[in-house]
Amino acid sequence: MQNNQKYQLGRWVVCPITNTFQDTDEQKSIDNKSMQVLLFLIQNSGQNVTKEQIIEHVWKESVVNEEILSVAISKIRKVLGDNARQPTFIKTIPNVGYCLITDVKSLSENAQPQEAPLHALNHQTFNRKPYFIGGTFLLLVIIFIVSFYRVYQEPENDNVAAINSIAVLPFEDLNENKDNIYFTVGLSDAIINQLSQSKHLKVISRDSSFNFRANRDPSLIGNALKVEAILDGSVQQLAGQVRVNVRIISTFDGRLLWAKSFNSQNKNVFNLQDIISRDIKQAFQPNSQSELVANKKIDSQAYEWFLMAQYHWRQRTPTSLSKAEAYFKHSLELEPNYLDALIGLAITYGQFHYQGNWSAKASVDKGLPYVEQALALAPNSPMALAAKGMLLTIKASYSKDAFPILTEAKEVFIRSLALEDSATTHHWYSSLLNQMGEDALVIKHMEHAIALNPLSASLKSIYSQYLAIRGKLDTAQKLYSRALILEPDRDSSIIESTHIFRNKPSSIIAISEWHLNNSSMLEYCSSDEYCEQVVLSYLSVGQEKEANKILARMASKHDHFKHSLTLIDYGLNNDLMNAVSLLKQLSKEHPNNYKYKYSLAIAQYRAGLYAQAKDSLLSLYPEWQNARSIDVTTDNYLALILYGATLLKLNDQEYANVVLNDVEHFLFLDKVHDKAQAEMALAQVNAQLFNPSKATKHLRKALNHGWLETFDREWWTLQDNHLLEPIQHQAEFIALMQEHQESVKKLAKQISLRLEILER
Repeated sequence: MQNNQKYQLGRWVVCPITNTFQDTDEQKSIDNKSMQVLLFLIQNSGQNVTKEQIIEHVWKESVVNEEILSVAISKIRKVLGDNARQPTFIKTIPNVGYCLITDVKSLSENAQPQEAPLHALNHQTFNRKPYFIGGTFLLLVIIFIVSFYRVYQEPENDNVAAINSIAVLPFEDLNENKDNIYFTVGLSDAIINQLSQSKHLKVISRDSSFNFRANRDPSLIGNALKVEAILDGSVQQLAGQVRVNVRIISTFDGRLLWAKSFNSQNKNVFNLQDIISRDIKQAFQPNSQSELVANKKIDSQAYEWFLMAQYHWRQRTPTSLSKAEAYFKHSLELEPNYLDALIGLAITYGQFHYQGNWSAKASVDKGLPYVEQALALAPNSPMALAAKGMLLTIKASYSKDAFPILTEAKEVFIRSLALEDSATTHHWYSSLLNQMGEDALVIKHMEHAIALNPLSASLKSIYSQYLAIRGKLDTAQKLYSRALILEPDRDSSIIESTHIFRNKPSSIIAISEWHLNNSSMLEYCSSDEYCEQVVLSYLSVGQEKEANKILARMASKHDHFKHSLTLIDYGLNNDLMNAVSLLKQLSKEHPNNYKYKYSLAIAQYRAGLYAQAKDSLLSLYPEWQNARSIDVTTDNYLALILYGATLLKLNDQEYANVVLNDVEHFLFLDKVHDKAQAEMALAQVNAQLFNPSKATKHLRKALNHGWLETFDREWWTLQDNHLLEPIQHQAEFIALMQEHQESVKKLAKQISLRLEILER
């Protein structure tokens, strides 16, 4: 289906390319996503389409819930004047999806209203003299030639202002020695930053657009990034001169929409960057007052230091961040009021907290003065405001009175986003909102960040972690798997994935290999987060010796890690009431944390506090209250098993059996991403229904899939699993546990042998 096709829908003419609805009296508009939903319904007119089909078609790589689709349908109905209860356009199919029930007519793309139909023309027109026909034909030929030349030979500058989305590619270095990488990358970054300040224009983040460095096919990029145009260019140095060629190309048909060449002396490359960015922005906003700041002159060496610092900052490793810090400081020594260098250094110090194991306070104390200096020079700098918001978010994490700090951070983020629609800012803002417990807004801003940066493995990884701590574990695993496809060789993913996936023998071995290859990082624990995840993985397989070595080197420990260690100790020592007490405290301190509340329900069940366990589960899933039928999903099936087991303990056997059987039927649909966990869940369901042979069959399958204890998920061993309690005295279960324990011991020994090399 082509977006330039128009459709007659009742009294409305639907124009997808402009997202408008037109009738004889009025014109209405709608957002692009809602229009895409309507187009999908038009394409399947008269057919029932499921919500899942629509979401997969319109939102594709994004992870969205059905509420977003409901909002889109509501917007469409409002524009069309439709009534959900008595529909004339879109009918809701309960528990399924939607159906477009009105007739649809495709309209000719070029159809335009005419003052008079062709047959109404005076018949005398066609009886004129032959020379008039020849003259008319010649005139048409001339017009055609001129039009052809203008369309295909000249860039159509007027069309640039109508573009709503664009991707900026990295500029090509045409020099033989390819020594302009800092400048070419910096130029592309500057253009992205300039265009991002245009509110009507969607600008794809560099992380996604730079993926097309080798393949610059406009059609391919347009389809992958959902943009109407690309901007690319080249840089060449000849005899002390710098020449930059820039062009904007339509992704729809490959037409050249805008092009310009720029020349400058080498020493004026900083001003050249400003001129290029200004002219490109003015092409998109021809009526804007785009001014070049005449007195803004930066020393060429300071500019070069800045470009080098920016290049290394983007690598986000402890070593590269140290290089970035040094280069930013060199730049500021020459230009103390260099705005971009001040902001870059402030951001670098913030990243040291996440990537270099600096304490939160050290990062803020170092970074905040630089960002304040930047804002004194440019109070409305969107990136300086965003950097301040990021640092204040870190500051709030260790401040006793966090509320005023969080409030100030929110204000500066909102100001920044009003000035520039940046994926980075949306990501940082979501971190603040996560700390404030604003779940809906976290999802909104992470979704928008991914829309601006659709090929970012890092954003998808971060978003998957947000989803995981909210109990949407299966959705998180699927999203993280997409991130791994985008960046399969990312070294840190081995550790990051422990937040999302369960342990398996292969993952434990991979962690020990990572440990060997990054021994210096664990020697001094330059990243607490990495050290913590390695410790938890080793403890899960009983490798306490190696875990304790790392623990002894950790000068600091995050509170959540300390709590995990305490719970593991309680679980292994069957100290269940203390586990309940700790989790009650954590749930009270973190009321929006799904993990603590769910763990509290488990602790209460394990301690025999079944009524309390039920209440805790219903606080997470209030829709289950008094319901006699519950929809099972990939994200709630584990909680439902615990709920069914709790109902059994409370003597509601009839409904408990319904719940557990529904879960079993759902699991047979094979929708769950983690096959080992799905088999373990089937073992637990059948244990609760007291089908011991089926339970042990699925338990064996789970172990064959590589299921292992994962101590940042559970804090008990498989032998002590509360949901398998009904079959724990069965001979086959006891034999399976012996096999499992032997396998775990062999794995622990394998890790020891691998790591002995570090002691030699």
